[in-house]
Amino acid sequence: MAYTMEEFIREAHQQFLHGLTPDERRAFLEQLSPEERLRGLGPEERLRGLDPDQIKAYLKKFEH
Repeated sequence: MAYTMEEFIREAHQQFLHGLTPDERRAFLEQLSPEERLRGLGPEERLRGLDPDQIKAYLKKFEH
């Protein structure tokens, strides 16, 4: 199978992203919407790092 331009571009993008410094990665991520940043993360991963009290306080907003 022939190596396509799309494959070349995809690989070049991956190499570029892996070569970014932590500050450059952070700047890139800040350009994405919260939905884009969270895409692919499960509920446990989304909640990781949050204090249980923070989660409880947020959920109280939805109590009737």
